[in-house]
Amino acid sequence: MKHLTSLMSIQKSIVELSHIPVQISNHSNCPYIDNKIETRAFVNLSEHPETHDQLAETGFRRVENWAYKPICSDCNECIPLRVICKSFKPNQNQKRCYSQKLIRNILPCQSNKQHYDLFKKYQKQRHENGLMSKMSWANYSNMINLTPINSMIFEYKSLKGNILGVMLIDIQRDGLSAVYSFYDTTDKKLSIGKYMIIDTINFVKDNKLNYLYLGYFIKENHKMNYKNQFHPYEIYINGKWSKN
Repeated sequence: MKHLTSLMSIQKSIVELSHIPVQISNHSNCPYIDNKIETRAFVNLSEHPETHDQLAETGFRRVENWAYKPICSDCNECIPLRVICKSFKPNQNQKRCYSQKLIRNILPCQSNKQHYDLFKKYQKQRHENGLMSKMSWANYSNMINLTPINSMIFEYKSLKGNILGVMLIDIQRDGLSAVYSFYDTTDKKLSIGKYMIIDTINFVKDNKLNYLYLGYFIKENHKMNYKNQFHPYEIYINGKWSKN
């Protein structure tokens, strides 16, 4: 009954999408919080790419050709978060991080072996026991290449030409969405992950857009709770975005 209610609330909140079939996944172990069971609502974007922006604005995330949103019966820890880019004010730590000189290249969504090598290195260093650490070249290519909407890659290089970070980005009518990022974690002082977020916030601001969607903030997961460090931001709770 909880899942049925969640589906009805999703479709009710987006009247224009009431004709779009929303499916429910099977129960599975939550990838973010131990001893929790996850259930997702999802929409096939390859059949309805025009719905993506509206879905994203109500807390959905994209993976390949699908938009998904957790609708777990006993948990609501996955909280959509977006940065209000035009008002972003970096703290001293963020200013120091962004003072380093990296080169940003904007690329089409095409997988390449150099990025895949960095991805595998990142997974081994940060998520060795996670599902993505076992991702094959074919699966990685699907993650990058399969997008039914306008997407792009931000690639970050050192002045010497070394690839330090990669971010997969969706282009939305009100901003950008950071779908997935990975980076070289060898030198923790560089904070490449933080640098990429700050740089993308500035890119959104420079292009007169509003938001950078960072996905789900999860307080109980230290790998997902860094997202509220970028102020000001909004979170999506009870069917609306609220400034925090």
